[in-house]
Amino acid sequence: MEYNLKLSNGEHIFYPFEQIDHYIKNAVSFIVSGIKQGDHIILIENESISVRIFNKIRLVLTAEELSNAHYIDNFVFYCQHGDFHTPTIVAHFEELLKPFLNENLTIRTWAHVEWGHQLEIEQKINQFEKIANKSVNEMGLLSVCAYDTATITEFIMQNLMKSHEFIMTDTELRPSAYYIRTIIV
Repeated sequence: MEYNLKLSNGEHIFYPFEQIDHYIKNAVSFIVSGIKQGDHIILIENESISVRIFNKIRLVLTAEELSNAHYIDNFVFYCQHGDFHTPTIVAHFEELLKPFLNENLTIRTWAHVEWGHQLEIEQKINQFEKIANKSVNEMGLLSVCAYDTATITEFIMQNLMKSHEFIMTDTELRPSAYYIRTIIV
């Protein structure tokens, strides 16, 4: 993806994707550019898509560079206790990042958020993303939260545009006109 915005650590990006081939191309670009800059990448993705992403990044990264790419199954990450439980997800995320942060390593995260069928998912996602936005800013991460547009409602879409500073599409990246910085204590 080509874009003219200068992104820095502490940026939270919402990516409602429509076409899987564009999605994979953008994920590969994000991962490769981050690793080339010395960042560690945490890819939270489903198995079938992660295989496609890693097949492409293996073509352009050395084995040493690939060691900076870390994969986590997104269904396990988001639903490890049977549902999309925000406190559990946030605690797991912080624990996952702790070794990198303790070593003062820079981190980029790319997370494909999926949840299956769950009750009250709209409220759970809204709550989760508000907390995630605060964490991303405090930890100084460059973080993409990707959602398949076929799986989210208009209500979820509107709330996600409010909790992310930037919106990425399959073809562009721009500031969110709806972003509202939330202060959570």
